[in-house]
Formats: sequence, C-alpha cells, structure tokens
Amino acid sequence: MKIPMIPVRVGLVVLAALLASCGGSGEEDGSDPKIRLLNLSAGYSSLDLMTNIESDDDDDEDEDVEQLEDVALDSVSEFVKLDPDTYSIKLRRSGSGAVLRSFTGEELVEDTVNLYVAYGEVGQFGALKVDESLDDADPGEHTLHVANVSSAGALDIYLTDTDTDLDDTTPVLSAVGAALSALNADSGTYRLRATAANDTDDVRLDIPAFTLSDEGVSTLIFTATKGGMLANAVYIPQQGQPTKYTNTKARVRAAVGLANNASATIDVSGTRLLTSSTAPVIGSRYTLFDAGSLSVGLTVNNVAVAVPAVTLTAGSDYTLLVYTGANGPQASLINDDNRLPAGGSGLTKIRLLNGMSTLSAPITLTVDNAPLIEGVPLGEVSDEEEVTSGTDRQFDVSNTSTAALLLTRSSITLQGNAVYTFFMTDNGGTPIGVLRKDR
Repeated sequence: MKIPMIPVRVGLVVLAALLASCGGSGEEDGSDPKIRLLNLSAGYSSLDLMTNIESDDDDDEDEDVEQLEDVALDSVSEFVKLDPDTYSIKLRRSGSGAVLRSFTGEELVEDTVNLYVAYGEVGQFGALKVDESLDDADPGEHTLHVANVSSAGALDIYLTDTDTDLDDTTPVLSAVGAALSALNADSGTYRLRATAANDTDDVRLDIPAFTLSDEGVSTLIFTATKGGMLANAVYIPQQGQPTKYTNTKARVRAAVGLANNASATIDVSGTRLLTSSTAPVIGSRYTLFDAGSLSVGLTVNNVAVAVPAVTLTAGSDYTLLVYTGANGPQASLINDDNRLPAGGSGLTKIRLLNGMSTLSAPITLTVDNAPLIEGVPLGEVSDEEEVTSGTDRQFDVSNTSTAALLLTRSSITLQGNAVYTFFMTDNGGTPIGVLRKDR
C-alpha cells in the first residue's frame, strides 16, 4: 500500500491500481458513514485507528473498537463503514496502548465520508480531518483544499502558467498553515509553486504540471523534508487515491574558514555562492539546486583548487565549508537540520560549526558555564542541541584537547523556536565566533 516517491518533474501519477485492494475507489455501496486513515507521520511507521461510541448513558462502559490496524507510512487505508452515531476517533502507534490523538464528538451521520490524516515526527504528532462527502464543484471549476503540515513555516501558494514570473502575479492562498484552506479555481493544468510567505524568491516546492479536474474536489497536503525548509506534497482526490510529489531540490550555502586571511570564490554546478570572501563569512541565504552529484568550483587567492564533487540529497539543506586542512584548502559538505525545536517556543536549537583552520583541533561550546557541545573536529559540525531561549546568555568556546579558553561571548539573546549556527573560525590566528540565526 505504499505511495511511490514520485519526483515532481515526473508529473501526476494516479495510484488507483496500486491501492485498489484497499477498497478506496469512492464507489457508494450504502449510506452508512465511512472513514479511512492516511499515514503521513514520519515518526510513526505504522498506525491504528479506533472508535468509541460516545453514549449519553453514564452507566454504559464504552470500549474502544479497533477499526484499522497497521496503516503504514505513506499509505492510505481501506474505507470502514460505521453505524450512524457520535464517536471518539482515536489514533495510536500500532501495538501501543497510548493514544496519540483523539477526535471527540464526531457526529457520523448518513452519507458522511471522512479521511483522517496523521502527520509529524515523534513528539510532534498531529492529525487533521478531511470531509470527503462534499458536493462536486461547478462545471469548469475545481475545489481544492490545502493544508501545510510541513516544518517549513507558512507558505504562499501559486497556480500559474509554466513561464509566469512570481513577481508578476499573486498567490491564490497566502500564509497557509496546518488548518485546511479552500479555494475554487478553473479546472485545468497549472504550474504549482509554494514559497515562503511573502518571499517569491524562496521557492519550497515546484510542481510543473498540476492538474485540477473538471467539477472535482480534492485536498493537497504539504509535508516535511529532511532539511526542514523545503516541502513535499500529497494530493488526494475526494474519496480517491493519493499521489505523492517528492521534492527534487536541495539547498546550499557556503562558509569560509580559511587561514591567514585567504579569500575564496565558491561555485556549485556553475552557480556562484560566494565571491572573494574571507573568514568568517557564512552565507545568509541558501541557493536551490537539483539533487544529485554536482561539481564544485573553488579558487583561493585567485588560484584554482581541485575539490571533489558533492552529492545532494533531495529535500536537504547544506553548508559548503571551505577551510585550511593539513594538505591545504579543502571543502566539506555539512548537513543542516533546520527543523524547529521539538519543544516549542521556549527552546532554541544550536549547532557548532568548526572552521578554525589555524587551531586545527576539536572545539567545545559551553553555554552559561555548562558544556553543551563537545569535541567538534575541524571541518565538521555538531549535532543540534536544544537549550532554553532567553537573554544575557554566555558562550565560551575552548580547545577540547587542552581545555584552553578560545573565545567568550556574553549578552547573547537566543530567540525561542529558532535555529542557530555558531560558526567558529580563527582568521590570522584570532578566534572569531559568528552566531547565525538560520530560521
């Protein structure tokens, strides 16, 4: 029952044949209410759905009834028919007694058809309900419902011709979040683009051919990617089978940690990231590239330096760090996890990037006199660590091997629900720390 990972450039592929055995054809075989479950939750590989009739009689001991079991990630279940009544709908990890999400007071009357969509990672589980019993759109039109449950933040949605510049048009939906938003559009085939809210240059998903059927009703749900800032999407025609659009792009920025004030010019696949930049420069914006193996062009002090190609994974964010190693200038591709802290607004995420070429030793970051990140080698980055947000914080960076203090920064403000990179370099032997707020 897996939904294939379909690159967006391939176009629309309907999975009716794949999931026909699930019984989700949309054919009416009675007026009793029906429900089904779509598992888009990356943190839960298999989910169960239970129902419980909400009786008005307090003496009744209602019991949970398992209706759907082992619904795998990226799969939609069969339809289940229920008797008309008022229910609690409960979702849980398969094999676990703990309920992850409940929908209470669900009045399932005749001709009701509901799709329950699970999403999110461990500790960030969510679910939404999609009404799949809506009237057809008017002739020549299509009704599209959109929800953004990705980790990319609010998205603006555009439906345009293939070559339309986004600066020359307006979004059909603005600042879309997790709640379903509806729009009526002319039926036809469009180029669908999702951008960061109010930023036409920051494209998070680009679907070249997105078809809205005549008199159709459907739902489009944006989901998370590995790097946290790009988005995938799943398209579900009403009572039909889902299609997954997998992002084919990755994002890259560059950083310079070269010793002795050396300058670097950095290209990826012929696209310029930095020009004649010295430590401690780190790019403020990421650039989109097709995923796959891409060439890197590097010149240091106007002398070309041969460096290996890099391999980019779709949906990921990267920092291309140029620094001075034992054999001279070299480049290191760093994975950036830009997903927001799991703990919410009271926490912030920090990673430590070591570009201290002159020191050439692992480093440790202490926050408010408590070690947070230890032993990060030259040319590498630490795992992300979550700390309490706040003002007047103090950072101390030391040489892990000798415990010698390298740098102290005080009066630092860490915003809540944010992601930071603390980039350490030592241009000319003087330690420099750059705190970059990545989102």
